[in-house]
Amino acid sequence: MNSFVLKTFLAGVAFGIGITVLSLYAQKPGCFVTSLETIAERGRARRAKEEENKFLRKRLKAMGFSDKEINENL
Repeated sequence: MNSFVLKTFLAGVAFGIGITVLSLYAQKPGCFVTSLETIAERGRARRAKEEENKFLRKRLKAMGFSDKEINENL
């Protein structure tokens, strides 16, 4: 029973902290939007780099390089 009370208390504290953080972001929506844009930009840059590496891999493979050599250079 004591463990159940402790788990309930900790869950309540975690919920309270989460609500507090959300309310702080709600007061400053510009900050929240900026952080989302930053995350999206990083994702786009990562995908662009993956596409570039995929293109280079095909090109090097067509030139006759082995997979080992390609992996060492990319």
